[in-house]
Amino acid sequence: MYIKKLTVKNFKKIETGVFDFNEKVNILVGDNDSGKTTILEALELVSSSNYRGKSINSSLSPHLFNGNAVKTYLAGNKSKQTLPEILIEMYISDCPEYRGKNNSQNKEEEGIYIKICFDDDLTSTYDEFLKNAASIDSVPTEFYKVEWFSFAWEPIKFLNRKVKGLFIDPTRLHPTYGKTQYLSNIINSSLSKEQQALLNLNYRQLKHSFEQQKQIQDINNNLDATNQVTEQNLSIIADTNSSTVESGLQLAVDDISFIHTGKGEQNKIQIKLALLNKGGNVNFITVEEPENHLSHTNLSALIKFISDNSANQVFITTHSSYVLNKLSLNNLCLIADNYLMLKDIDSTTAKTLQRLPGYDTLRVVLSKKVILVEGPSDELLLKKKYLQDNGKLPEEDGIDIIVVRGIGFKHYLEIAKHIGTRVNVVKDNDGSYEKNITKYAENYQYPNIAFFSENNDELKSLEPSLIEASSKDEDTLKRFAKIALSTITFNQLDKIDNLDKQKEFFIAVYVGENGDKNNGSKKVDSAIRIFDSQEDIQYPEYLVEALKFD
Repeated sequence: MYIKKLTVKNFKKIETGVFDFNEKVNILVGDNDSGKTTILEALELVSSSNYRGKSINSSLSPHLFNGNAVKTYLAGNKSKQTLPEILIEMYISDCPEYRGKNNSQNKEEEGIYIKICFDDDLTSTYDEFLKNAASIDSVPTEFYKVEWFSFAWEPIKFLNRKVKGLFIDPTRLHPTYGKTQYLSNIINSSLSKEQQALLNLNYRQLKHSFEQQKQIQDINNNLDATNQVTEQNLSIIADTNSSTVESGLQLAVDDISFIHTGKGEQNKIQIKLALLNKGGNVNFITVEEPENHLSHTNLSALIKFISDNSANQVFITTHSSYVLNKLSLNNLCLIADNYLMLKDIDSTTAKTLQRLPGYDTLRVVLSKKVILVEGPSDELLLKKKYLQDNGKLPEEDGIDIIVVRGIGFKHYLEIAKHIGTRVNVVKDNDGSYEKNITKYAENYQYPNIAFFSENNDELKSLEPSLIEASSKDEDTLKRFAKIALSTITFNQLDKIDNLDKQKEFFIAVYVGENGDKNNGSKKVDSAIRIFDSQEDIQYPEYLVEALKFD
């Protein structure tokens, strides 16, 4: 059994949304406040009738309703017909008991829904309440009821529900969030039914032995020795009903109570116990940001464990490119204006980034505007030009400049072409604009991708183009050279009289006398000097154009 699709209406961040899922791993990615957590909460609500670990009947609040739906209600006549409803539908596979047409599509499907809506039995009371409509400033949830049904029109009961999830969220360890039940759920998922029965039996026997202790018996004998309180026998006992057994059990790590261990260790243990699911009582698991509180090596080990033990469907939210890359880009579910999955991304790209997960692919996924460049020199100069023209850095205007480094442009562009991120590519022509720019760009003829490069084949890379842009005369070139070069190197250039020879010397500093040497450190040092300088310089036209996203 797995969740195929979730539809959400008027729940928190989501006004309307349809979310398809992968059968095994789903990596939910989105900007801050995009709705990732809302989706996990919707999964919990529809599968268990709980919100953050508590029954929705006791947690119902106006804050659960989508803001736009609330505004529409408050702006209207506030009649019962205008009251907003929350509807969450879960479409599942391999559960014929839940098959029917009781869903928003009116189609034969397997699934369940939960609806939070006006209770018609309270119509007369609401009509009376509505007489003071002007004072209503929120959704009056006191007049609401909760409906929890299968698509087969059968009401769902918590104890006999077919779809069960485990929701890993460290914040629920806080006393105000019902830590006892939360830990109990995790413990139960990690034990077989036989082990659970033995654990409970032995726990009751331990409680019973408490009452047999002589000191306890003495206390009980004196508790109401003269029968002033009651004519019956009054004593202190250890309660052994099932709920008390659960509340009395805690995890311990090296004899330290679980809630007092480090946050990283808590994260690891919760996730691993949930994934193992030895109790066989969980169909899916949700995990919020597994990277939290973990070192890189511990995160690497945890992600490997998740990859190797994903027998059940898993939903993971993350802000980590490493987590996304290791668990494979084709499992990505992007929460944005338009929900998007990357099932069809090039398999070579997905496999390459699994092997080389350190590249910051999430920046391409989440940014609206991206400039891809070959090296840090390009990045620094583009930032300097933007700062020079706008008085601020490009990232302050939502433009993210990414150095592609070892994996090159291809894998970033594969992501961008599927997602639609606007990407400007700044690339050296390496001596042939036709071959390395025009022909290369033919592979990425998408409206959101554009290429920018020096079209003069003699100017193979960034530095020769920069030098050419400042070569109007000797004074202009020397002014630029004084900014870009070290004092020693500039003094050498300053002794040369001829402009062409000055340019040759200048270019040779970066690429060698034969044009084949790549002095990377000198290039970066020079770019840093330019960036730190208070002086403005001339830039090649292709760099200027690459900063435009009109």
